[in-house]
Amino acid sequence: MKNLILLIFVAVLLTSCEKDNDNNIDNNSGVIIKGKIPGMKNKGESLSEAKKIFVIKIHWGTLIYSFVDIVDGSFIHSSETGIVTALVFLDENDQYIGTLSPQGLNLLPLCNLTDGDSTIIDLEALTPVGTSIIPTHDPLGNEIIITEAEINSLKEIDGYFESLAKNIDADNDGILDVLTNKELYIINRFHISAAGQWGLDNLDPVINDSALDSVLYAMHVQGGNWFSYPNSVELSGPAGSPYKEYSTICIESNGNGGFFSIIFAKEGFDSPVPFESGTYTITIDDNTYTQDYYNIDVEHSLLFVIPTLHTNSEGKLVSISLEYELPDGTTINPANILSDVSIGLVDASRNSLHDSPRLINKLTEGDDCCVEGLFFYT
Repeated sequence: MKNLILLIFVAVLLTSCEKDNDNNIDNNSGVIIKGKIPGMKNKGESLSEAKKIFVIKIHWGTLIYSFVDIVDGSFIHSSETGIVTALVFLDENDQYIGTLSPQGLNLLPLCNLTDGDSTIIDLEALTPVGTSIIPTHDPLGNEIIITEAEINSLKEIDGYFESLAKNIDADNDGILDVLTNKELYIINRFHISAAGQWGLDNLDPVINDSALDSVLYAMHVQGGNWFSYPNSVELSGPAGSPYKEYSTICIESNGNGGFFSIIFAKEGFDSPVPFESGTYTITIDDNTYTQDYYNIDVEHSLLFVIPTLHTNSEGKLVSISLEYELPDGTTINPANILSDVSIGLVDASRNSLHDSPRLINKLTEGDDCCVEGLFFYT
């Protein structure tokens, strides 16, 4: 047991939710989200120009897009329990107007709902405040069971969804990238290299006081089905104060078109220096793309998943229990934050000995949520 290092994969940079069932995106079953746009006092006011809603969901690190038409000032969309959803309002030319933002939160965590998959969320009339679209009926704390502390925690990362809304036309050709399979998106990537020590039977686990000082960062860029393996990739930015020494860690692609994946860092494989928020330019072969990037504050968005190993009389591992804590030591019920955890046992050289399937915590009557992006070593 002393030679084992426990690796827990947790997704914390993005809060996303997941269900194993197929998505019922285009029919009016499951969780219903609806609302209406009242007549504006002055013609030409931003929200009166909205013609469709660009729906963004995250499913275990993969973005899922769909569109909902606004018909006669009303819309209806179906989702499912366990999917975090952002609603982005667009005009007839697919230009960004704003994002649904109840209580300043740019997403709906459809994780812990009053009626599960039968929940109906009627936002009622919507009002624009800048680029924030405010519902008359606030589902947070009503249909969506969530505490003020959880809302504030989610606000630390919802800037990512705001960035996604700005990145819907990365090649700046006036056509939504998702319509031509040219979508690009950025994933925050970080891990902690020295989190602490797992618990063992009657010995309590310990989180290092210096855990947050060992955070390493990278930027992960993924592309849609239009892309093939690139011959060259360059990153510059952010606009106004570009950094000159970005390195490409790896490029993955199926080589025949389908997708690609690139990891950038400032120093080495992962860097103690995070990327700054701002607009970045990505040059792929001879094509130039722009991406808005949001730097999530790890200290305020991190959730520690703390393991304790339990052995039998022979000293063999028989089970692992998990506790959930914020960096300030507050114990949290992660019903609206986390559902999936992958546990790996590796040797002292971090060679894999065993990887568990994704463990799903049935926290609220079977409703699941997940987060993605953090490696937690002990």
